Amino acid sequence: MIRTVLKKIHVGAGAAVIAGMMSTTALAADTVKLGFIEPLSGPVAAVGRDLLEQFEYIVGEINAAGGVLGGKKIEIVQLDNAMNAEKSIQQLKKAIDSDIKFVTQGVGSNHALNIIKFLAKHNKRNPDKRVVYLNNSAVTTAFTNELCSFWHFRFDANVDMKVAALTARMGQDSSIKKVYMVNQNYAYGKSFQAAARRMLPERAKGASLVGDELIVPFGKVKDFTPYIAKIQAAGADTILTGNWGPDLARFVTAAASSGLKAQFYTIYGGIPSSINAIGAENYKKVKLKQVTEYHDNDPKNSKAARASADGFLAATQKTWYADRYRWLLHMFAAALNKAGSDDPVAVAKALEGMTYDGPNGQVVMRASDHQIQLPMVISTATTNYNAQPFTYAGKSMGIGWKTDAWIPRDTVGLPTTCKMKRP
Repeated sequence: MIRTVLKKIHVGAGAAVIAGMMSTTALAADTVKLGFIEPLSGPVAAVGRDLLEQFEYIVGEINAAGGVLGGKKIEIVQLDNAMNAEKSIQQLKKAIDSDIKFVTQGVGSNHALNIIKFLAKHNKRNPDKRVVYLNNSAVTTAFTNELCSFWHFRFDANVDMKVAALTARMGQDSSIKKVYMVNQNYAYGKSFQAAARRMLPERAKGASLVGDELIVPFGKVKDFTPYIAKIQAAGADTILTGNWGPDLARFVTAAASSGLKAQFYTIYGGIPSSINAIGAENYKKVKLKQVTEYHDNDPKNSKAARASADGFLAATQKTWYADRYRWLLHMFAAALNKAGSDDPVAVAKALEGMTYDGPNGQVVMRASDHQIQLPMVISTATTNYNAQPFTYAGKSMGIGWKTDAWIPRDTVGLPTTCKMKRP
């Protein structure tokens, strides 16, 4: 049963937040604008729209509590890139032309790479129109290693950190003997592949890699049956994959239809639109695990994380998915206040080294590479959830998440090769 009591408890707060969300398109000019460059149309639009809704909710909370810089509101400016690399840069240029000093993006590491490279040149040539990039989800490890930039801050764990958490947990399971990898053939997927090849022998010593595939990304593979056949022929008991969106949904659905017994270790198995696409019946047939910074049913969730999640559920009838969006926006607001202005350099310096109380322990924006440091949780999708079912657009998905283990921040945290140049 969905937390119906929340409708009563949070009706006042929810109404205030929704009002804040609705007002973002009609705010006065005296706002701090955050350009939101994500796919709001195209093949993965559902992912972008879900992300936008969570961003708008947290911005509504911040604005309802008084905003930033003595009363200014944060305004989300929607910039649809339709999951097109060229359009991402077009939208970034549009943001710059509109005097937007801060942008966020995360769906697609290829887009993130283009933004990082563009801003490195633009900010050097245009010191009076500098822009800071708040990366919410693009996780290719190089972005905070050899490609690190003063203008880029990543609020999500990078690929290596997520793979470190997954393989650490795999190393605790002596039943895992044969691992098969399937990843998407672009920057992010290759980053996952490289990290897993390196970390599996280090962290899951009893497991061997028996297959390793790269696929054409973003919904172009319609039939995963040939991959299922290869996995079965290899005798794999575990699939390790960074796949997301329609690629993961079709992969898991094909595994369920074929009766594949291998379990899935994923980064993005819990994306709301993917849960909706896979469906509870397929989750009954496939054992799927995810690594995240948060899940809704973990008993250790902080009161603050719980309050935002409950308020979001009451207001939208959707389960809160990524707590990193909450800390990104709250840390952004805190940095604005600490800087005392919306000057990009001052705000960037204020973010360096900043700490925030995450859902289960402190998160830290590491100053040396602008990579968030955090504990992470491994959880399993189950139809025998012991708390709250995952809810999407008012509909229970018939599954919930159960915690397997928290992986400490020190275990997830990895050294950086970043040699940052500061202005």
